[in-house]
Amino acid sequence: MNDTLAIGRILIIDDENINTETMMDTLEDVNYHVVLAANANQAKTIIKDQIFDLVMMDVWMPGQDGMSLLEEWAQAGFSTPIVMMSGHAEHQDVVRAIKLGAVDFLKKPLHDILPLVRKILSEQVLEKSGHTISGIEFNAPLKEARNIFEVQYFNHHLQENNHNIAKVATLAGLERTTLYRKLKDLGIDKK
Repeated sequence: MNDTLAIGRILIIDDENINTETMMDTLEDVNYHVVLAANANQAKTIIKDQIFDLVMMDVWMPGQDGMSLLEEWAQAGFSTPIVMMSGHAEHQDVVRAIKLGAVDFLKKPLHDILPLVRKILSEQVLEKSGHTISGIEFNAPLKEARNIFEVQYFNHHLQENNHNIAKVATLAGLERTTLYRKLKDLGIDKK
C-alpha cells in the first residue's frame, strides 16, 4: 500500500484503564495502531520518539491535566489533530479546547468512535495528498501508474464511506465482486 495513505497511528492519553482498553480494542479491531499513555508525562515521552496521526486525550488526569497539555502543545506548534474527551465537561471546557486547537470534544463514555476517527484520518489523507494524485512516476509503465492511482482512489472512497463496499462499488461503477477482486489485487484492506 502507498505510504502516503498508511495513516492510522493513534495515541490515547487517559488514566482510566477501562476506557483506554475499550478504545484500543475497538480501534485495533479495524487495524489502527494504538499506543496508550496514562498521564501527560508519559505522553510527552512517547511523543518525543513517535509520530502519530491522531491524539485522543482526557481532560481530567492526575498531574498535568489534558487542557494544560493541549495548551502547551498548541503553543509549541504541535500539528497532530487532538480530540479531547471528558465525562464531566462544562460548556466552557469544550469552547476552550476548540479555541486551543482541538478538532473535537467527546463526552465519555464513548460509544461509537470509529466514524469520528475515520473522518479525521481521511481528512489527513486528503491533506497529505493535496486532493490530487501523488507519487506517480510518469516514466513508469502505464499499469504501474494506474495501480498507484487506483490505490489512492479506492482508499479515499473507502474512508469517505466508512468502508461500505456497496457504496464504493456504486461510486466506482463496478460490481461488488469485481471491486473485492480489485482491492485484493491492489493490496487494500477492506475494513
